[in-house]
Amino acid sequence: MSPGRKRGLIYVASSLSVVALLMAALAWALVEDVGATRHTTAKSFRELVGAPEAPVGLSVQLHDEGPPGVVLARRTVIPDAPAVLEPPPAPPRRPPGLDGVSFVLLLGADNRTDKVVGRTDAMIVLAFRHRDGNLAAFSIPRDLWVALPDLGSLHEEGRDHARVSSVVRIGEVRLGAGQGLPLLRQVLLDELGIRIDRYASIDFAGFEALVDELGGVDVDVECPIMDCFWINGTDQPCVMMSVDAGRVHMNGATALQFVRSRHGTGDRDRTKRQQAVILAFARKVQARGLRGLSGLWTLASPFVRTDLEADDAAYYASFALENQLSQVRGFSIRHPMTRRHVAADNKHVLLLDRDSFDAALGRMFEGELPALRERARCPAADAALN
Repeated sequence: MSPGRKRGLIYVASSLSVVALLMAALAWALVEDVGATRHTTAKSFRELVGAPEAPVGLSVQLHDEGPPGVVLARRTVIPDAPAVLEPPPAPPRRPPGLDGVSFVLLLGADNRTDKVVGRTDAMIVLAFRHRDGNLAAFSIPRDLWVALPDLGSLHEEGRDHARVSSVVRIGEVRLGAGQGLPLLRQVLLDELGIRIDRYASIDFAGFEALVDELGGVDVDVECPIMDCFWINGTDQPCVMMSVDAGRVHMNGATALQFVRSRHGTGDRDRTKRQQAVILAFARKVQARGLRGLSGLWTLASPFVRTDLEADDAAYYASFALENQLSQVRGFSIRHPMTRRHVAADNKHVLLLDRDSFDAALGRMFEGELPALRERARCPAADAALN
């Protein structure tokens, strides 16, 4: 337990910690005026718990502590090897106005076989602004071409860049078990100027099981979709998915197919669908209310790999209680923030225009979330099949 956290509870086990925390939060809420709004209850809950601390123990630490404004040498930490001091790095760029904002990374991992482990199929960053309880999000395209830090054997054979979707796998294979997420955190700090405070990762099987465990999710479907998926290999018949427009109740299998479908205009529509499912999960949080956070955490824990502690998860979940989901803000990293590029090994990737991205990040609490935007015209329902 970190001494700086505002906790008056002693945790003896994960499940007991959630129950104890929620009992304390409810006791706090009950002393409020009976007519208090949900906003006040959620805010009081966060004041009781305190904001989660910055992450510790990254494989790559940005710099050693020094006098204010002075960046000392980068300290690289690789398991079973002595620390190495390198030349001072340039401070990461970060748009103004994002102080007091925590970033939580949500990952959808493609771990269908032993040969495909650590490939990230979906990547969404949630932003929580502590001073006013506002919530925003942005999506990162899988084909974003990012620079890898010069660690271990990462730069051997000139391989100093990779798709962002491959960074976790590269870290696990080239740096060692457990190094994939720290490597991704460092890459996102270098490339996007944001520090990932917490992460949560779920693979295909876990996602499907979690949705079913929650009793399904209600997803706002913008356009009708028909698609077919090879679940058990191309030697078996594909499995059809068909959903109508409107709010659709989906089980785990349908929700997974929905976020993976290539219906529409590539990653642009795909990321909108992924954001729509995140909003559907947020509705589950709202429907259960403060008293239901304990049960949701208990249901989700077996399926999610995360560095969120129980109280961290409850703290961030309370933002969903405070916000009208129609007012969640954000963006997607897409054109004109990116341009197409063919890398030396013939990979078709996307290059980031950092100035455009910084501008979008700086106003992310003002822009409309892509999942909430109405499109003028839908593609044919069977576009993905053709």
